Amino acid sequence: MSLTDISKEPASWQLLEFLAGRVRLIRTESGFFTDIGSGLILLDDEDAPPDLATAATAIVVDRISSTSGGRAQASSDVALTIEFSVPRGQDEDRPNRLVHRARHDLLRVLTFDSRSLPLGLTKFEVVDSQLVPVTDDAGHSSVVAQITARAGLTESFQPVSNPQEKP
Repeated sequence: MSLTDISKEPASWQLLEFLAGRVRLIRTESGFFTDIGSGLILLDDEDAPPDLATAATAIVVDRISSTSGGRAQASSDVALTIEFSVPRGQDEDRPNRLVHRARHDLLRVLTFDSRSLPLGLTKFEVVDSQLVPVTDDAGHSSVVAQITARAGLTESFQPVSNPQEKP
C-alpha cells in the first residue's frame, strides 16, 4: 500500500500500517538481532496462509475507546498488540532465543519520537511486554513475544446531515 493509499484509510488502519513499516526496519544489516522485518507481517486474517508453520509478526487492534468527540472530530485511545510467534519443531533451531531477540528488536523499533506519527495519530507508547508459550487447539506449540501498546488518534470527518422529510 503506498503512502497516498494509506491516507485514504481510517486513522486506526493507518496506525497498523505505520507500525508494520516500523517492524520492516528490523534487519540484521541495520544492527538488529533478527531479520523479522523481512518475514511475514500480518495485519489482517486474510494475510495468513491457511497452514502457517513459520515465524510471523501480527499487529492487532484489541480495543478502541472514545475519549472525546465533537461535531466533526472524535478522539480515541487504541489498545493494540504486536506479537512475534515462532512455531516449535519447525525450521528454527532455537525458538526461545529468537523470541528473546525479537522482543528486544520490537521494543527498540517501537521506541520513536511521536512527531514521526502519521497525521491523526497523537501518541504511541509501549505498555508491557512478555514472553509466553502458546499451544493451540490442534496441539501446535509456539513461543511468543508479545508487546502491548497504547496509541491516541484523532479523526476528523464531514458531518452527515439528517435527510429532510417531505410533507
